[in-house]
Amino acid sequence: MNKRMIQHPLGLALFAAALGTSGPLFAQAAQSVGLQTTTDDKTRAAQQDARAAEQDARLAREAAEQAEQQRRAGAVTAEGQAQAEYSAWQADQASRRAERAAHAAGSAGNEAGGASAAARGGAAQPAQVAAQSRGAAADASAAGSVAREAAMEAQAAADAARAAANAPPAPPPRTPPEVTYPSEPQVTITNSAPDSVVGEYRIDMAAMDSNGDGRISRAEARSNPTLTAEFRAVDNNGDGVLDAGELKGWMR
Repeated sequence: MNKRMIQHPLGLALFAAALGTSGPLFAQAAQSVGLQTTTDDKTRAAQQDARAAEQDARLAREAAEQAEQQRRAGAVTAEGQAQAEYSAWQADQASRRAERAAHAAGSAGNEAGGASAAARGGAAQPAQVAAQSRGAAADASAAGSVAREAAMEAQAAADAARAAANAPPAPPPRTPPEVTYPSEPQVTITNSAPDSVVGEYRIDMAAMDSNGDGRISRAEARSNPTLTAEFRAVDNNGDGVLDAGELKGWMR
């Protein structure tokens, strides 16, 4: 019976039956084969994650290079240049994370391969080998996820750098319309002599002075409504009567 058949559980059972072995020896052999199968599976998974992480790291590096080229090419506006520089920095940082994650995934893949080799060589501590294999596979998977996320961040940053560099200047702010107010009508003031005299500003003082004292009292002024209405204004000295001097400045 060949070695490949012995490594298979069914082949191992037939081989054990042919040799007449049973009991603890057979259980130990079956456990060894199961451990080897498990570690081989974990190793394949870990190495696959490591290869994927390396691919993501390569994509992240390419995205970071694109962002850097865009930054060096310049932007349309100063604001766009500043954003392009920041996005290029983000892409570079993401690329570095992806490279570190790819390295970690590769180390985990190697560790899983070491566990598989130990199982194939008949490890003295199968439980420890199995734990090492599972841990390495989990580490490779986690590192692969980090590399994948970093690659996507790097690509997004490269796209942002390109968009910022090509962004046109912002349009100038709109000037609000000037508010106009209705103009006041122009008023023209002219001086001209009146066409007629309103009220009676001519009196016959001798006729109005009924008591002949040379002055006009309020009672005597009642015959002239205009003088009556303006009596207080004409009475300059406020003595209650109007003399010839006060009436001279009032009459026209």
